[in-house]
Amino acid sequence: MTWFPGGVLAKPYEGSPRHQDFIGPHRIELEAAEHGEKSEMTAGFCFSRSISRARQGQPSNMLKSGLSPDQDPASAVNADDTADGTASPTLADRLEYWALRAVLALLSAMSVDRASALMGWLWRKLAPFNHRHKRADANIAAVMPHLSRAQRRRILDGMWDNLGRVSAETIIGPDRIAADRFRLGFDPDEFRGIDFSKGAVFASLHAGNWELATAGISAFRLKAAAVYRKVRNPLVEAMLLKRRVALYPAGLLPRESATPLKLGRLARAGAAICLLADLRDNNGLRIDFLGRPAWVSKAPAFFARRFGLPLMAARVVRENGVHFRAETVAIPIPKTDDLEDDIAVATRALNACFEDWIRQDPEQWMWGNRKWLD
Repeated sequence: MTWFPGGVLAKPYEGSPRHQDFIGPHRIELEAAEHGEKSEMTAGFCFSRSISRARQGQPSNMLKSGLSPDQDPASAVNADDTADGTASPTLADRLEYWALRAVLALLSAMSVDRASALMGWLWRKLAPFNHRHKRADANIAAVMPHLSRAQRRRILDGMWDNLGRVSAETIIGPDRIAADRFRLGFDPDEFRGIDFSKGAVFASLHAGNWELATAGISAFRLKAAAVYRKVRNPLVEAMLLKRRVALYPAGLLPRESATPLKLGRLARAGAAICLLADLRDNNGLRIDFLGRPAWVSKAPAFFARRFGLPLMAARVVRENGVHFRAETVAIPIPKTDDLEDDIAVATRALNACFEDWIRQDPEQWMWGNRKWLD
């Protein structure tokens, strides 16, 4: 959904239209065009050939004018960064759109609590027929083999209920969810020793309602920026984007080859860079996650280390229906002469935090993804 699933960029499949936009699986050139400097770093993600086009004098929407120190983060990304040309909608797109509008009309006629509960109930009843249900059950069994079938079923019921509720809460829009439904599970004064004046990197996971994680970020008086994966239907895309954009005053960027440079500009402008970092990233770091080998994203640690920003793990826990608790944990980042090792250490610490959160509330995490290598 919103935020950045899996990392900065997932490597396209060979032969795909976007495959030629990548230079290689483990190298990134992050150019600070506004300062005329270049830094080459080995990292767990790739970069676009647009940099080389810019060097040859060819047009590129990636390289913008410089940022002044007092510039608002929201102005660091131009209007064309959140919208671009899309193909005309097909008949199937239009039918899907109007079906969604009908669902929206139905949910909007209800209270937020009823709408969320209805979608949770529907997903619990219908989702077990989806192929991801079997995958989620297998993942739970592999990670927690001591659980009985009935215990796994309770986790799965809770997972689908939560995902159904997230879908309802996203469709009807965050403006329908009042501020008094949130509470902070941390004291901002705990982080007085951390400098947030230049922004921060917040890494979250698909648990609770991750769409609402900016509720906790606002406690640090930062403006959030995030990356999202576009849906294929342009009509649905425009409808959902309209409901999400208010959560991210510093910018909501579509996932594309130009995104890393845009995030770099936002980081320099003092925004809170929000990344979803719990999905599989084949260009990331191989570690044991919940006791099984997995590729995890190095993007949060890379951005934090590269720009000297605090790295914070963040989540929003669903407490009771449409009531939430925002939590965040500071992740230490070493600063040695070995950049790659610093990023790896911070990445392991971040994922250890994710593991603890998943074990605490397993029914709120999205178990159906292809997280592990086997």
